[in-house]
Amino acid sequence: MASRLRWMIAPFLACAVAGWASSEGACAKDRQPESGIPLQTILELETTARLLAVLLDSGRNVINEHQVRIDESEKIEKGFTPEMFERQLLDVFRSRSGVDLQELGTARIPVRAKRLLKELTLVSTQVVEQAQSEVNRRGGGIKEFIPAIFGAQVATRFTERTQVRLKQTALAPRNPLNAPDAVERTALEGFADPLYPREKVISEVTVKSGSLRLMFPLYTTRKCLDCHGEPKGELDRTGYPREGLRLGQNAGAISVVIPIRP
Repeated sequence: MASRLRWMIAPFLACAVAGWASSEGACAKDRQPESGIPLQTILELETTARLLAVLLDSGRNVINEHQVRIDESEKIEKGFTPEMFERQLLDVFRSRSGVDLQELGTARIPVRAKRLLKELTLVSTQVVEQAQSEVNRRGGGIKEFIPAIFGAQVATRFTERTQVRLKQTALAPRNPLNAPDAVERTALEGFADPLYPREKVISEVTVKSGSLRLMFPLYTTRKCLDCHGEPKGELDRTGYPREGLRLGQNAGAISVVIPIRP
């Protein structure tokens, strides 16, 4: 336990973005480093990890909003191009984070965040580009391009290219590869509590591994319920049993592990 600073709960992205540059910011007022890692470094890492989670989830959201178009069986060209995806990704991310990815040069976020956000945007767009044959496939059958698959492909490629680990996880994941480890399970159990404050992330600095881990909660939308809602146990369109989730209920998290040193 001595190797860990502690779990830190940070309420809002705006707080992190605004406060990272000052150890006297509202986000940091109760944090006193116990390991020799500068508080400024912790704040920058947490802001960077949080922004990466928001960007990955923003991409999932864009896919989710266009799922009906993607699943259309009659049209050959759906119009869901990489260019359209990237435009909407930037719009959704800006609305959620307040950060304009087209103006990163003047954005008041850590330098490392700028580099990693640019890379994650590139990887996300590449995944959509390489999925065009599936997106535009004509005929019956379930399209194998949904938010979870998009997120998994993006996370794998981004991790390989940057050594910053992204992972989608849940207490009962459909994909065994997304099963939580012990630390992730503890956070997920907290997120599952109906009394847990919505949108709050959990982060932890682990000195022994030289990294910061951040858990970003995910919530169900109306379109999520098409596969994950009621009636519980009934098979959805992909052949998996529905989980019986309700609108706005916690549906897992994005786990981010970012090395303390670049």
